[in-house]
Amino acid sequence: MRLHRLRIRAFGPFADEIEIDVDSVSSDGLFLLHGQTGAGKTTILDAVAFALYGRVPGARDTNRRLHSDHATAEVTPEVELEATIGGRRLCLTRSPDHHRPKKRGTGTTKVNARACLVWVDGSGPDLTRLPEIGEAVVRLLGMSAEQFFQVVLLPQGEFARFLRATSEDRELLLERLFDTERFGEIEEWLRERARRSASALEERATAVDRIAGQIVAVAGVPTPAVPDMDWAQACLDAARDDAARARGELAAVQAEVDRVQAAHEHGRRIAELRRRGAEAQTRLERLDREQSVLTEAAQALRAARRAAPIAPVADDHDQALAAAELADQLREHARAELRELPDTAHLCETDDGAALETAIEQWITESGRWEPLARRESQRPGLVAEMDELTEHLDHADRRIAALRTHLDAAPQRRAEILGELADANEARARIPQLTAERERLDTLAAAMADRDRLAEPMRKARQHLDEAREAHLTARSHLLDLRETRLAGMAVELANQLADGEPCVVCGSTTHPAPAGGAEGDRVSEADETAAGETEQRAAAAVAQAGSGLATLTERHANLTAVIGTAGPREIEADRTRIADRLVVATRASERVGELERRISAVDAEVERWRAELGELESTRSGRRERLTGLRSTLAELDADIAEATGGRIGVAQRRDDLAELCRRARRLRETGQDAARARRRVTDLAERLGTECASAGFDDVHSARSAAASEEQIAEWESALAQAASLRSGAQEILSDDEVVGALAAESVDVAALADELTTTRQARDAATRRNAVAAHRLTDLEGFVGQFWAAADALAPLQARHAELHGLAELVSGRGQNSRRMSLRSYVLAARLEEVLVAASARLRQMSSGRYEFVHSDAAGPRGRRGGLGIEVIDEYTGVVRATTTLSGGETFFASLALALGLADVVSAESGGRILDTIFIDEGFGTLDPEALDLVMGVLDDLRSGGRVVGVVSHVGELQERIPAQVHVVRAENGSHVWVRGAVGVS
Repeated sequence: MRLHRLRIRAFGPFADEIEIDVDSVSSDGLFLLHGQTGAGKTTILDAVAFALYGRVPGARDTNRRLHSDHATAEVTPEVELEATIGGRRLCLTRSPDHHRPKKRGTGTTKVNARACLVWVDGSGPDLTRLPEIGEAVVRLLGMSAEQFFQVVLLPQGEFARFLRATSEDRELLLERLFDTERFGEIEEWLRERARRSASALEERATAVDRIAGQIVAVAGVPTPAVPDMDWAQACLDAARDDAARARGELAAVQAEVDRVQAAHEHGRRIAELRRRGAEAQTRLERLDREQSVLTEAAQALRAARRAAPIAPVADDHDQALAAAELADQLREHARAELRELPDTAHLCETDDGAALETAIEQWITESGRWEPLARRESQRPGLVAEMDELTEHLDHADRRIAALRTHLDAAPQRRAEILGELADANEARARIPQLTAERERLDTLAAAMADRDRLAEPMRKARQHLDEAREAHLTARSHLLDLRETRLAGMAVELANQLADGEPCVVCGSTTHPAPAGGAEGDRVSEADETAAGETEQRAAAAVAQAGSGLATLTERHANLTAVIGTAGPREIEADRTRIADRLVVATRASERVGELERRISAVDAEVERWRAELGELESTRSGRRERLTGLRSTLAELDADIAEATGGRIGVAQRRDDLAELCRRARRLRETGQDAARARRRVTDLAERLGTECASAGFDDVHSARSAAASEEQIAEWESALAQAASLRSGAQEILSDDEVVGALAAESVDVAALADELTTTRQARDAATRRNAVAAHRLTDLEGFVGQFWAAADALAPLQARHAELHGLAELVSGRGQNSRRMSLRSYVLAARLEEVLVAASARLRQMSSGRYEFVHSDAAGPRGRRGGLGIEVIDEYTGVVRATTTLSGGETFFASLALALGLADVVSAESGGRILDTIFIDEGFGTLDPEALDLVMGVLDDLRSGGRVVGVVSHVGELQERIPAQVHVVRAENGSHVWVRGAVGVS
């Protein structure tokens, strides 16, 4: 992977858009990324990571607040990276989740993350979906985000912690970098199989105990110490013997029950036959005593049956006589009603229906001639009411039209007054932006003046602090140089003190030491003294840089504030602020009336339109109602003239029509009652003739004798039931007495059925008890046969399960780092240890180079203290002493050597694991401040080797000496309105 160009906007501390031409700054293969603390050096690395993977490394990804606080909320944060990965040139553009102000209303709305991948070399279709872009980047780089963060962005602090970490902590990092998931799945698979085996074994052992308990409960025997096959078979044999004895007892008792039951059934049958015979004899005797009563009932039944057809005809005759009398009465009443009306006497004296019909037709014809005029007369009240209503509406319309015309005449003057007020308000509103801008300008000047006054004391203290820091740095630097000179002078004495008889000299190799150098012990300077003095000097230099940066920031801010203020004075500014504030208040109050005045004008216009529309509608309606009123008056006058002409003014049309209708009604009533009376007399005559015929046919002399012989249906049914029941009883009794078994039973002796029943009950109770004993014995035998079979099967399968579980449990414990695993290493830890050993081999080559051949890494697979897991130990071997040392014993500079070598070695191994892809660009973040100049030379040699192999190395550091050693630089400058960058390539500044 090689980076070409990086563009950042509204991301982290960068508010404005910045662009870094990585090709120009990395043309020499090595460049420096430096700047003040918090300026945004690491943010540039975060931008590279975000462009590739859509996330940033470490804890900074937790909060996800990537939008710059220095940029306005409307600006969209964006990162664009152009790079060549896997031989394909592409351009990645990403924007993170952020919030922007709503386009309508207040508040914010969330904008989702978006991305775009463009193939600059045209090697594929462009991508816009986040999952597809992520898959493409991982496929080209061959590594996940976690691997990229560790391999390309080398965080020295994390690798220093990795050096001193426990095996468990190292395991967490290595698992993120190397795929060991399948080995963890094997461990979990074995543990799960062992758990299942233990569960199955426990379940089978529990089943054996449970079945043994069931055998004890069913057989009723004591619980044995160790249940076995012989014990189970003995319980089964005892149950079989009990079942055989119970079956024999039940067979004997059942035979006795059968004998007693047969005797009881025979005796009960004889008793039943004797009872039936005695009841039949008694029934025949009672029927013989009641024979005379039954004969009289039979005679009355026959007479009632002959009289039954005559009774309905006699009833109809009586009803017809009553109806004829009622019809005569109604006819006379109708005749009297008709006689009450004038000119009807001649119709009441005769029963001639034709005369009545002729009179009715004449009256109907006369009423029809009066019908149209009556209908017109009935409409007269409605015409009068409508005329009164129209007159009232016309009066109301005249009053409303006068009022509307008055309103319309006054409306133009009202509208002109409001328009004048609106013009004044609009003029005031137009002045508000200018007044507001002027007020903001004056507020800015006042704030700048106050800030400039406050900066005086901090600047004085910053200058004093810088002077003190420079003096301290000069003192520490002089002290360091003195110590180095003294140590060089006493180096021979130090080497002489390390000589031992018989051991070779580290300088010449001789085993004899004839004249070792000597000197006073107190004059020598040790390496530790020199290291401590170097660290003090570096801290002092860092303090000088920090103090200088702080003073420069304050000075730059003071100059900016002075430029903003210009020549304005505080009193002048305050007076202008007061004057502008008063004018702004007046203008604001006047502008607030614009909306109200516009609404008032709209209201006046709407009222005028509404009044005009109403006036036109009222005038149109009034004209139509006047025409309608004129027409109604003409119609009413014409109707009154027609009625006066028709009646002569003596009688009303409705009254004459009512008289004619009453004549027709009473005449029709007389005609209809006369017809009803004639029909009733004819029906009486017909029924009298039919009644005489029916009596003669039935053998009765007259209707009275027939009525006396008649009976009700209930009485007839009672007589028929009594006669049928008597005949049935006599037939049944005779049939019973003719039965041979009944005759024989009556002749035999009586039987004691109660005694036989008591004996049967006693024998059945004995049988029931034997049945219960047999059922219990059989059920116990059946249960024991099933339980004993289950016991044998469970006991046979238990032993193989125990052996298999022991094997599985031991293997699971072994791969999990327990049991017989003496090194306490799990299978996954073992694989990671092999990967770690590869990393240490690759890292040792660079560690030897940076430490001048003194150190190299050693892998340790020893178990941890107090039985903790091992296998991931890291130690260093000191070639000067031959001693293997813990990484915690390394000094600060040596720790930096080791962590950098480890990071580079890890990058080589992960690159090889990712398919051998070459990582052309890597970044090394901080840690150079712990190095002395000699160590820094060694590290720079390693970095030169890296870039000589074609790699681009970006160093992130604030160490001043690196700025002199590395000409290509990206300088991140911190400012109040957001950071920006200065790029200086190997040959110039941009």
